[in-house]
Amino acid sequence: MEQKNKLFDFLYQSLKKQIETGLLPYGSTLPSMSQLCEIYHVGMRTARDVLKTLAREGYIRTAQRRPTLVIYQQSPIPQAGPSPEPSIRTILTHRSSILSVYETMALLMPPLFSFSAMVCGEEKMQHCLWVLAQEKKAHRNKWQTYSTFLHEILSSSGSLLFRDLYISLELYAQIPFFWEHRDSLTEPADNTIMQNTFWHTGLLKPENAGDALRYFTALYRFTKGMIEKYLDRLALEYPWIPKSHKNIYAWNADLGRDHYHMQITRDIIDKIGLGIYRDREFLPSEESLAGQYQVSIATVRKALSNLNRLGFCKTYNVKGTQVTLFNDQATFTCMKDKTYKNDTLLYLSGLQFMALAVPPAVRLTFDLITEETLKSMEKKFHEPKAIPLDIIMDCITERMPLYPFQTILKEVRKTLHWGYYFSFYPEGSPMSNIINQMGLKAYRYLCRKDRAAFAGQLSACYCHILVFVRDFMAGCGLPQADKIAAPDMSFIHLYV
Repeated sequence: MEQKNKLFDFLYQSLKKQIETGLLPYGSTLPSMSQLCEIYHVGMRTARDVLKTLAREGYIRTAQRRPTLVIYQQSPIPQAGPSPEPSIRTILTHRSSILSVYETMALLMPPLFSFSAMVCGEEKMQHCLWVLAQEKKAHRNKWQTYSTFLHEILSSSGSLLFRDLYISLELYAQIPFFWEHRDSLTEPADNTIMQNTFWHTGLLKPENAGDALRYFTALYRFTKGMIEKYLDRLALEYPWIPKSHKNIYAWNADLGRDHYHMQITRDIIDKIGLGIYRDREFLPSEESLAGQYQVSIATVRKALSNLNRLGFCKTYNVKGTQVTLFNDQATFTCMKDKTYKNDTLLYLSGLQFMALAVPPAVRLTFDLITEETLKSMEKKFHEPKAIPLDIIMDCITERMPLYPFQTILKEVRKTLHWGYYFSFYPEGSPMSNIINQMGLKAYRYLCRKDRAAFAGQLSACYCHILVFVRDFMAGCGLPQADKIAAPDMSFIHLYV
């Protein structure tokens, strides 16, 4: 029941926010029930309950065999001319936020598409092309056809995050609106990029990864430029529409995993791996943990039950719960648990994403890191339990000027638990010298102002952890881990 309520609340709040901010304006149609289920990873019953609630509250109108319409109207804006259609008002109001999403897509999607295509394999590529052909036969519009094809390409990476992320970016980029108005976007002699076919097998072959990367980058840059010019023209036509500087992009990498007892479970596992709770040591009492996490004792008991089942702890009557340091037997036990399997695959997906996302993140933030910041980081390296890579990524994330990119980095980093990595070493975090030394090496490149070497070394850190944990887990009863491809440094160097 708790999981169902969490998913209901997330979908309800997301749709309500989009309607109230005008992202889904009056008169627009909501995605179909099946599309909502795919986008938000909810069941049909949850989607149906959310739509019923929104209809009862006067936000939407539903009818059998007809699209669901938005009927909520924002307060009218004083104006000095003809009223634009609601979707145009929405686009102009949230212009800054929309353009920041396109800028983020231009930085993130080219490496994700190119890498996914590179590891796709001939059989999978043929399947993707078959999907493309079927979409064309269904006479869908070109945007939907290409989008479906790209979703299939992204799934080749094995990632649990790439497709979800792309769907969220498409949503907040208002792609359906701009596709509908595409004739107003382009000019007669526009760039030939728009004429190229990115799904051509020659471009997406592994040996052409560099060409694919350059093509997707140019395509997104060109698209963003076209849309910016179009919005400039609309702003001149409707100058009375106010411009909001509020960032409305949102994405949740942890959707479906955020119920409290699992948060507590993962946090305690993290602390065991970091050595905060040592082997054979007893955890704080149930009452203390309930106070620490501000939850009920019943929720704490669920978390402790998870830890017992996974092999991290053993609870004794009267004595309490004792830590049993992570070991191979515990790993085999974990791999029989569906929730923990998904946690592990999401963890690996987060590492994979960070390896690819670090170079563009560095590109935006490198010049914003001052000498004072470098000194502050160096001090933090000497603190107990310090992890240089994490400290460096905190610095990059905090200074990220693109709000959607910053949101994505924060969300993905929430899925990465250092204690999980350290727990594979019998001595815990003291044996993490490899990754700490790699992080310190990245810091030295940063001090030397060598941007390319700095970005490459940070990516190498995430690749190292990904390969180390993935191969271990694949040998411990999680064959799905093998499907999560690790970027090699030759690909990373194409765009650092």
